[in-house]
Amino acid sequence: MPTERIEWRDSADGLKLRLARWDAQGAARGEVLFLGGLAEHEGRYHHVAEAFAARGWNVRVGELRGHGKSHGRRGHVDRWQQYVEDLVALRSDMDPGSPVVAHSMGGLVALEALRLGAMVPGRLVLSNPLLQLAFQPARWKTAASGLMSRLLPTIGIPNDLDPAWLSRDLAVGAAYNADPLVFKAVTPRWFTEMLAAAERVKAAPVGVPFAMFLGDDDHVNSHVYNKSFAESRGASITLYPGMRHEIFNEIGKEQVIADVATWLETA
Repeated sequence: MPTERIEWRDSADGLKLRLARWDAQGAARGEVLFLGGLAEHEGRYHHVAEAFAARGWNVRVGELRGHGKSHGRRGHVDRWQQYVEDLVALRSDMDPGSPVVAHSMGGLVALEALRLGAMVPGRLVLSNPLLQLAFQPARWKTAASGLMSRLLPTIGIPNDLDPAWLSRDLAVGAAYNADPLVFKAVTPRWFTEMLAAAERVKAAPVGVPFAMFLGDDDHVNSHVYNKSFAESRGASITLYPGMRHEIFNEIGKEQVIADVATWLETA
């Protein structure tokens, strides 16, 4: 079984970021970085990292600021570009063309990094990326977000996410609820920065070969919009009937992991 080791990286502003690494079993075919979604941490990707390492990949799982044990305020960012700077730091000593696999909010960070030219991976995998929400946040939150972002940018507001939306495996939602490293609130500044970043990347080309892996019962991010986005840019699309938001933690996740690895190995 591959062994995890923990390292630390400094982002552009000196903030400390946690990075988990696994070495390939046997000769390495390359290195891949996984980036999780909002409120996630590297511990939720151990089974994915171990599966990739068993197939000959050196694996990294990064934690953006405010996530897991990385430093920074939970659920907050002053500028979306700070996440981009974190991603650059997490990849700093990798081959520049090494692929990135990004889930949900991680996908929005990766696409913004591409738009800015901050990274140019050889291949990109997006798992149910955060481009358009599939649910409607409470009206007062949306209506007041701009004003609150200016006046009360760091106040925590519950994110309205139902753990049952994550997976048909009820144990996944229960573990998510009980996990002390998973936070349940975001700030008004995070929300307005997220919306602005989504609008920017929706209007931009991707510019590298990429694949979209989607659950068609995702209640967090719109799989309909994501599929349209991928189609308009000539991406490979794999749609999993009945799967919810966290396809790497879904019933049948073994097939998802194998499909992603196969695409990276043959694209």
